[in-house]
Amino acid sequence: MENPIILQTFYWEMNSGKYAEEYPEEANLWNLLAEQAAEIAEVGFNFLWLPPANKGAAGAEDVGYGTYDLWDLGEFKQKGTKRTKYGTKKELKKAVEKLHQNGLKVLYDAVLNHRLGADDKELVKLKDDSKAEVWTIFNFKGRGDEYSSLKLDWRVFDGVDWDERTQRAGEFLFKCKEWDDSYEEDYLMGADIDYENQEIKKDVINWGKWIVNEIGFDGFRFDASKHVDNGMIHDFIEEVNQSTDKDLFFIGEAWVNSAETLADYLNTVGQEKLHVFDFPLRESFVKMMQGKLDMRWLGEKGLVNQDNFRDRAITFVENHDTERDGTNEYGTEAIVHRKMQAYCYILMRRDGVPTVFWKDYHSHGLKERLDTLIAARKKFAYGDAYESESNDKNTYSYIRTGDDEHPGSGLVMMITQHESEKIIEKSVNTGRAETRYYDYTGHIEEEIMTDAEANGIFKVKATAEEGYSVWVPVKD
Repeated sequence: MENPIILQTFYWEMNSGKYAEEYPEEANLWNLLAEQAAEIAEVGFNFLWLPPANKGAAGAEDVGYGTYDLWDLGEFKQKGTKRTKYGTKKELKKAVEKLHQNGLKVLYDAVLNHRLGADDKELVKLKDDSKAEVWTIFNFKGRGDEYSSLKLDWRVFDGVDWDERTQRAGEFLFKCKEWDDSYEEDYLMGADIDYENQEIKKDVINWGKWIVNEIGFDGFRFDASKHVDNGMIHDFIEEVNQSTDKDLFFIGEAWVNSAETLADYLNTVGQEKLHVFDFPLRESFVKMMQGKLDMRWLGEKGLVNQDNFRDRAITFVENHDTERDGTNEYGTEAIVHRKMQAYCYILMRRDGVPTVFWKDYHSHGLKERLDTLIAARKKFAYGDAYESESNDKNTYSYIRTGDDEHPGSGLVMMITQHESEKIIEKSVNTGRAETRYYDYTGHIEEEIMTDAEANGIFKVKATAEEGYSVWVPVKD
C-alpha cells in the first residue's frame, strides 16, 4: 500500500439537528458507505475508520461511545432499538463486503474502557468498607447467550462514578479491587472494566477475533487507550492479530500533547503494531491557525518527526472530539483558519499516515480541494524528503525528490501563515536540475524552472484560504 490515507467516516453531530436536514443520507451510514465505496476508493483512500458499530446505552441516538453490548451490532432489540445509530448488522456486513470489493480496508472503533446503560443495580462494598448501590448488572436479555454467554456484574468492574443510594457522584472503587495498570488515570467514566478479571478479558479478546474473522474488519482504533490497561491493549493486539492471516492495523487514542510522552506510551505498551494519533502535531496546527507558529521548526513537531516513531504516527487535523459545534467539552480549539495548510502538510509528508475528517470533507465543503491534495500525494509524494533552507517564521517549504519507481514524481510543498495577500517567493533546491514545475493546486498559474543546480524560485499566496501550493514536475 503506497502513501496510505485514512478517511474518518463520521462526526459527533452526524444525523442530528441541521446535519440531519442537510445530509439525510447519513441517517443510514452503513448503506451510504456501501453506495460510495467505488468513489471513495477512486479518490485514493485506503482505510475507512468507522464509528463504534455496537449497541450503546442511548440506543439509536448513541454515537457509539456509551458501550452497552459489544456483541450487538444492530441485531437485537436492546435499549429500545434493533439498529444502532448507523444501521443494522446486516447493513454493516454488506458495507464491509462492498468496501473490500473496492480494495478498501475497514477499522473498527473499539470502546473497551467502560460500559454504560446497565440493566439493574446492586449493593456492593467499597474500598473504604462503606456500601454503594451501583449500576453494574448487564443481562443482555435481548441478545441472550448468542455469541457470548457472559453476563456482567460488579466482579468484572473496578468501580463506578455514581452511588444510586446516596445520589452522589465520585470515583467509587470496589472492595478487593485496584484500578488497572493504565498509562494515565485508569478511571474515565461509567462502569470501569477490570481487565485483571480474566473472564471479561477473554470475552473482549474473543469479541475482537469475531469482529475480524466473522464481520470482516481489518483493524481497530482504540478509544481512550491511555485509560485502558496496558497489558490488555498489548494482549488484545497480540491475540487478535494471531487469529487471522490479515495484516491488521491498530491505532490508539492516547490524547497527550507531548511527542515524548506519546513515544513513552508506545514503549510502555510494548506492542510494535500499535500506532497512535499525533495530537502534539495538531497542537502546532492550532498555533498556525492563530498565526503564532514559528514555521522554521514545523519539521520537528509531533511524533511523526521523532526518530524511531515516524512510522507509528497517525496524523490528522480534526476528529469527532476536537471539532464539534458549540462549546467543546474537551476544551480544544477547532481549526477554522489555515486548515488546508495543515492538510497539505500531513498529506505531502513522507512519514505518518494522514487522516481526513468526514465533516471537513463533506459538511465543510473541502472535498474538491482535499481530492486535489490526495491526488498529489498518490502521484507525486515519493522519494527522499527534506526541509528547505529558506524556511522562515511564517513560510515553510518541504521537498520530495521523486524516485525511479514513480516516473514524474517529486514535489515542493509550500505553506504560509502570512496574510498580506501578496505572492511570497522562496529559493528552493528541489534536487532536480532544469526541471519545470507547476502548482498542482492551481493557486499560482505560472510555471517555474529550476537551474543547473536544481534551484528555483517557488511561490505561494499569502492568504489564509489559498496559502498552500504543491509544485510538481511538468510532464515531458
